[in-house]
Parts: sequence; C-alpha cells; structure tokens
Amino acid sequence: MNKNILYIISGETGYKNTDEIILRSLGNVRKLNYISNWNYIDPKLLFNLIWCNTIVVWFASSHAFPVILLNYFYNKRLIIIAGGFDVANVSNINYGAMRGKSRAKLGKWLLSRAHSVIAVSKSNKQEIIKNGSVAPKKISLIYNAIPETIITHIVEKKNQVLTVGEVNEETYLRKGLDRFIEVAKKMPTIQFIHIGKWTDEKGNSSREIIDYVKSISPSNINYLGYVETKELEKYYEESKIYLQLSRHEAFGVSVVEAMKYHCIPIVTNVFALPEVVGKCGYIVRNKIQCINSIKRLIKDNSLTKIKINPKFDLKSRKESFKKLLSN
Repeated sequence: MNKNILYIISGETGYKNTDEIILRSLGNVRKLNYISNWNYIDPKLLFNLIWCNTIVVWFASSHAFPVILLNYFYNKRLIIIAGGFDVANVSNINYGAMRGKSRAKLGKWLLSRAHSVIAVSKSNKQEIIKNGSVAPKKISLIYNAIPETIITHIVEKKNQVLTVGEVNEETYLRKGLDRFIEVAKKMPTIQFIHIGKWTDEKGNSSREIIDYVKSISPSNINYLGYVETKELEKYYEESKIYLQLSRHEAFGVSVVEAMKYHCIPIVTNVFALPEVVGKCGYIVRNKIQCINSIKRLIKDNSLTKIKINPKFDLKSRKESFKKLLSN
C-alpha cells in the first residue's frame, strides 16, 4: 500500500528538511509548516488529514495540537519525533517544556496520543520516558542523520577552534556560548570562531543579543553570523577543533557535521554529547579539562581521520523510518 504522509513542522531547519527528503522517498508527502496563528485555522489541515494514512510531526509542541485533536475522529497513524525542547527539563537554565504546569501537561497529552514516538538519541529516549511519561515499548530510537558528503582529501588544519549554533537569549546558556567565551579569554593566542544566526526569542534576525555577546568577548573570537553551506564547510574543513560546551543537547547535529570533516570535537559530559562523540573526541567536565584538551590538540601535528557512527547516516535513518512506517 502506498503511503500518504502528512508531515507537520514549525519552522524550516536542516534536519527537518532531511527528514522530508527521506519521507518523500518512502511515500507521497504533503507538508504543513506552522509559522503563524493563521495556520491553525487553515482548512487544508482537514483535507490533508482525510487524504493521509500516516501523520509525522516534528516535536510534541503546540503546532501538533490541531491535527492531534482532529485525529480523535479519524484515528490515522500518528508518529511524533520528540527531539529536544519538547521533552527537556533542565531547571538550572530554565530550559524545556517539561518544567511543569501547562506546557508539560500539553506535551504529555500530545505524546499520549501518538502511536509511535521517535527518539533521536539514547539520552533523548530517557527524557521522553522520564519527562514525557511515555512507555519504552512505544519509542523507536532513530538517530538524526546528516547528508552524505564524499571527502577525497583532508585539508591542512589550522590551529583554530570552531563552534556553530544560533545565538539568542535561550541558546546563549544552553549551547554554552558563555563557556566558549571564558575559554577563549584564557587562550588569547588561539583563534576562536563562531558561526550561526543572530536572532530574537521568536527566531527573527536581531543584533541585540550578539551586540551584548561581542561586548563581553575577547578579541580572539570572530563572530561570522550566518554563512552559506559552502562557506560553513570550508570552516569545518580547515578547523582543527570543534568546541560544543552545551548544557543540553538531544543529539548535536553540528558536532556530527564537524566530525565528518575530521574536526576533532571537544564536548561537555551532558545528555547526548558523549553518546554522539564516542571515542572520536574529548569529553570534558570543566573549563580546565577543556583548556588542557585544546592545548594537547594544538601541539599534535598529526592528521586525524574520524570515523562517524554509521547509525548517523541517511541510509540508516531511512531504513529505520521505512521499517517503522511498514509496521
């Protein structure tokens, strides 16, 4: 039977686009992108719900509410990918929808209506179980995937430290940009580079937070803002070290992208980061360990080839989706 898949997201991102490509290879796909309040009363939802036999939703958040409410009447197969904020509860940085009250109740209700829930890492799966009150048998572990790139050579690495991620009030602490700045202050002769959009709390372009960040940063940090894919790949290729000092990560797509270009990762010992890096980098518990790891890598002139977990590639994610959709 040919699959008619209704794919529901809130905002375009690389990993959601990757999943759209995978789903389109497995069936007929219609996508609804909830980016404004008008989308919630769009009659196309009803017509698409009647048309489909499977619903796939990225995140157990408010944009999932209309289709799940209507699905009470149609009972189409519902799959929720719960891969981040929607199932997180990190009280020390006030992060996560599961910190209590109405958002947690909504998230748990949405997850309870799903026939299957997809986790993007083992750490994320534990959050879904603990914070979302979802039975383990209902959860499928399907790692996020990055597009395949054939790399025929290793570019000579520069002794520079790269990090990638959007900058706003929420990500400043969650992604550990404050820690990135503190480490850079202790290593003034090393070039540190940040790449990522500068946004406000709604995801719109904004200079407010980046102007503050720059005002407290040392001169050896270069903030490049958003760059095109080819430019980003160039920095991955030439940077020896990739630094991700997050306080929470459900997966860590940028870390895997950096590893693909043989950029050695240094990450914090939290949530999914140790799982993603494995034995291919350094897992640190504090600033001293981080600085010592950077110094060690700067002194090492050997070329390092990193073998990424094959479960992080498109083929693996596609096969897992195919199996789940066939059940």
